[in-house]
Amino acid sequence: MTLNALQKQLLPEIESQLKSFLQTLDFGQSQELKAMIRYHMGWEDQVGSQGKRIRPLLTLLSAGAFEGPIHDAMPGAIAIEYLHNFTLIHDDIEDESPIRHGRPTLWKKWGLAQSVNAGDALFSIAQLAMLNLQNTCDQAVTLLAIKEFNQTCLHLTRGQFLDIAFESSQNVSIDTYLDMIEGKTAALIAFSTILGGLTSHQDELHTNLLGEFGSSLGMAFQIQDDYLGVWGDPQKTGKSAATDLLTRKKTLPILFGLQHSREFRDFWENKQILAENVDAFASMLIACGAQNFVKTKAEYFTERAFTTLHTLFPAENDHSKALFEMTEILLNRNF
Repeated sequence: MTLNALQKQLLPEIESQLKSFLQTLDFGQSQELKAMIRYHMGWEDQVGSQGKRIRPLLTLLSAGAFEGPIHDAMPGAIAIEYLHNFTLIHDDIEDESPIRHGRPTLWKKWGLAQSVNAGDALFSIAQLAMLNLQNTCDQAVTLLAIKEFNQTCLHLTRGQFLDIAFESSQNVSIDTYLDMIEGKTAALIAFSTILGGLTSHQDELHTNLLGEFGSSLGMAFQIQDDYLGVWGDPQKTGKSAATDLLTRKKTLPILFGLQHSREFRDFWENKQILAENVDAFASMLIACGAQNFVKTKAEYFTERAFTTLHTLFPAENDHSKALFEMTEILLNRNF
């Protein structure tokens, strides 16, 4: 069974389970709060505003790759998607992002205060969903999952703290930046794959390897995003070339340039970056080795992700094949 076939089978069930769980909760006189959550989850308006549900899919595929009953992992998969959306609501507020999936973000539509409330509600909903693992697994697995859940939340918060701090910091090291994306991007993907191991009753070695795979996948994906944000083809990425330069976003190639090219640093600090001179900035980054550095980093984490998958699943089944296929798609974006 291909990834496409498994997606057609699992994604509608993930969506149905997400909606059903929300329906079980009592919102009392706060029905508008429920409507806010439904809006953010993409259930109140146009098709295409729901997100790709990559993280719960990773959980189910990871569990299935070990021949575990994938529906035993479903409560955790649902919890992870709710947790992810909690972070998106707060990220949109903290980054002052007005648009997500082509429509107003929650805070633009309902205001800051109530959007914080909606995010906090999703955080609680995610934990309640995770507790339902005791109905499909056992209390020991549920306790381990809840502990990993909260450790991941702390990691996510650390990553977001660093991301915000970078905006006003003049001296962001590459190591600190990598630590930030490990928290902000890779930690939740690693938790998604770890949970597949926990719910299929794998030992600590295999569960840790799943976490290494998920973390490597998240790191490679984000570093590729950084590369594409400077040198991506707009026809393939769906956004204008050198977006990160125009917005002065401190991504990996830009940090490398600031540390290794005086010419780039002087221009960055003293020149206005406009569409007409963005190619010159990108060329400076190539000249100082930033492009090769970022590409090499992405290739390192990509290789680590695939090597770990091969170690985990030397004998393939439909779900492990789908994991390989999904990783190939995520990490082969015309890089």
